[in-house]
Amino acid sequence: MAAQDQLERSSRDISIRRTLVGVLGLNLLVALAKLVVGWLSASISMVADGFHSLTDSASNVVGLIGISAAAKPPDEDHPYGHRKFETLAALIIGGLLAMTAWEVLKSCIERLRVGGAPEVTPLAYVVMGATMIINLAVSSYESRQGEKLESEVLKADAAHTRSDFYSSLAVVLSLIAAHYGYPQLDVVAALAITLIIARAAFKILKENGMLLADTALLPAAEVRKVVLEVSGVESVHKIRTRAGTQGGHADLHIQLRPDMRLDEAHDIGHLVAAALRRELGLQDVLVHVEPPVGHETESLTGRES
Repeated sequence: MAAQDQLERSSRDISIRRTLVGVLGLNLLVALAKLVVGWLSASISMVADGFHSLTDSASNVVGLIGISAAAKPPDEDHPYGHRKFETLAALIIGGLLAMTAWEVLKSCIERLRVGGAPEVTPLAYVVMGATMIINLAVSSYESRQGEKLESEVLKADAAHTRSDFYSSLAVVLSLIAAHYGYPQLDVVAALAITLIIARAAFKILKENGMLLADTALLPAAEVRKVVLEVSGVESVHKIRTRAGTQGGHADLHIQLRPDMRLDEAHDIGHLVAAALRRELGLQDVLVHVEPPVGHETESLTGRES
């Protein structure tokens, strides 16, 4: 079973890396196109959007590093494995987004201070239209892969790329406005991009921060209901759950009859763990088996992971 789990995790990590490498190439192409055309046309919103796309590429690199670290098997210093490196990588992606929002905001302030207007060309429309199609396709694919592979990195990166699509839409609207004599809307579009990026950063930082801080995954009452349905369990207490990069983790104490044989108690512990995995999708469950309160019998432990 352990060898099979390791094989499945290895296959998952390879799939995540392949996804990130493919997305990295597309993001670099998109960023280069936006930056070059934005610089040539003096469009602050397009240049800002180009830097936004460039952080997409940076987040892909961070994701690749994170998933490589997370793929390492448990060792003496990390007996629970290295999976939280994936969560850490997702947090870094959120931080990169926050930094991008700040840089775009500073560019907006500078444009308001010195003035200027973008030069609208057919090439700008072509580049923005093509990159929007690429961003939409990439974010949809990456989001599906993130759900399928239960990868926080891919989910965070998909949110990052999706925010790039909406910011690109804001750029297109600003180009249209500039064409009809409202160049000041270029700054407005850039400010809208800032808000989009900041929102994506906040969501990623919040979700993965809670994951890293071991926030409770499930209400104790929900776990208790499943456990008490297992025949032989008289009560359950000290329920703790937390989220993981693949499924969740739980540990709890169950009380059984004091006259129960050791092998029977052990089997019930496994049945409880199996029920929690099946009904609540938990990945790793640790069950402490105890006699009822008042009996001075040594506790027994059953584990299923």
